[in-house]
Amino acid sequence: MMKSGRAKVLGRTALVGALLIAGCGDDGMGKETETTPTTEPTTSTGTDSETSTGTATETTTETATGTDSEASTVSPTTESPTTTEGGESMCNPKIQDCPEGQKCVAYDSMATNYWDANKCVDEPMNAGAVGDPCNIDMGESVFSGLDNCSKGTICLNFDFATGQGGTCTAYCGEGNTCGEGELCLESANEGVLPVCLQSCDPLLQDCEDMQGCYGDSSFGGFICFTPDPGQNIGDDNSPCEYTNACLAGFSCQAAETVEGCMGAMGCCTPFCSVSGGDADCAPTEDCVPFFADPPPGTDDVGVCVIPA
Repeated sequence: MMKSGRAKVLGRTALVGALLIAGCGDDGMGKETETTPTTEPTTSTGTDSETSTGTATETTTETATGTDSEASTVSPTTESPTTTEGGESMCNPKIQDCPEGQKCVAYDSMATNYWDANKCVDEPMNAGAVGDPCNIDMGESVFSGLDNCSKGTICLNFDFATGQGGTCTAYCGEGNTCGEGELCLESANEGVLPVCLQSCDPLLQDCEDMQGCYGDSSFGGFICFTPDPGQNIGDDNSPCEYTNACLAGFSCQAAETVEGCMGAMGCCTPFCSVSGGDADCAPTEDCVPFFADPPPGTDDVGVCVIPA
């Protein structure tokens, strides 16, 4: 998921992958993510859409560690929060079932630099609403869940080195509901970080605030999230392990599907227009539809890969 504080929205993949929102690095959310890209099309969680290239990696927002660490998940419930052995109250961010004066947030329970569980924390005074600027509390890990956002929101798209300059982002509501023009990343970080992110067009790269437009089959569309290439460049043929490890205009695909991708789990490759042909692709690559069964309005979105 965006090994330290980066947000992986896609990646193994995947924002939010998301998110998607994690990644690699030592300045350390993500990933959009922890499933390794495969070359076989797979049906993603929560949608019938598939990537024709088989990069149907699960969307997570965590840091890519190169391992298959299990993230704690919380099943929907209307019961009171339970308490773990360490004394933390578990909760469900979709229904915000914490006691009065507290909010349910995603956090890093095992110091592995990604969000892997949920807990109740005190809601800050004068907390920011959806869309308001936000920061991670000074001196806290960017995965602490401690920020100045209101109940039902979490601070995302911040600078991973400082925890500053983020935006209060809504959790999906019960039934995976989001606002107009948004997609619910219900499976982000294995369900720990179900957030609403703005939908977008990867061919136009029409996201605001220097964000990139990324895609993954697990949420059946494309979402805006902050690029986080870490120590890599993030452009064509750059190594990647999660969705937002690539810069805007590029998609993280399995190594064996990208020309010249050596010694990496995956590499960044350009989005392309299916109707426009292979002009943006390497000689051995074709512009292949991103989705085998494209959601409405995405049928012309392709990605440059070596055809199966």
